[in-house]
Amino acid sequence: MLRWTDFESKLEQEYDPVSSKVFGFLLHYMAVTVEARTAPKREAILEATIRVLRDRGLSGLKVEEVAREAEVGKGTVYLYFQDKQDLLKALVEHHTFSYYRKVEEVVNRRGPFRERLAEVLRLRVAWVEEWRGLWAAVAREAQPEDTTGWLRGMHEHYQHLLEKLVQEGKARGEVRAELDTCLTAASIAALACNPQLEFPREAYLEHLLEVLLKGVAL
Repeated sequence: MLRWTDFESKLEQEYDPVSSKVFGFLLHYMAVTVEARTAPKREAILEATIRVLRDRGLSGLKVEEVAREAEVGKGTVYLYFQDKQDLLKALVEHHTFSYYRKVEEVVNRRGPFRERLAEVLRLRVAWVEEWRGLWAAVAREAQPEDTTGWLRGMHEHYQHLLEKLVQEGKARGEVRAELDTCLTAASIAALACNPQLEFPREAYLEHLLEVLLKGVAL
């Protein structure tokens, strides 16, 4: 039986730029197999994509540059992704759910609400910074139709995680009982972003935590 890696090797050796998109379209459906979805090269390509985006911007993102950054042949990219749009959509989902998994680990830990919230804020700011302002543009390019609905579906998972964190804080007497759990979680999600101006990271995170925990007014 011909293995997935055999197809990949063959495409590396016989890559033809004229027929690559057709070949990639056909092989795209093979990429839904468990082997392809979990292949290290697929993740390497996604990680390379965000590095190229940071360096060159969305307009400078080309499959050739991604392949070079990932140290694979251009044809290999088409084994895992049908086209550039498919690559970008996978990138958004990969990095978003990777971030959500980290948040879920923090939420499920035992410990004071303050400590867990501080770690969630740290993860959030780092994730926003990683995109360097490209998130919205990449999302629109990846899913031009119903972008809002697609992103809302992903964000709902994040909202539920924050609601769990807030609810547990209430149960432990660490969060004001009269606060609406859903709206409090939404407020945390909205506030936990990078500032538009440059500030020392640790000082900003600590101050953000204090504002969220104690408020602003006397």
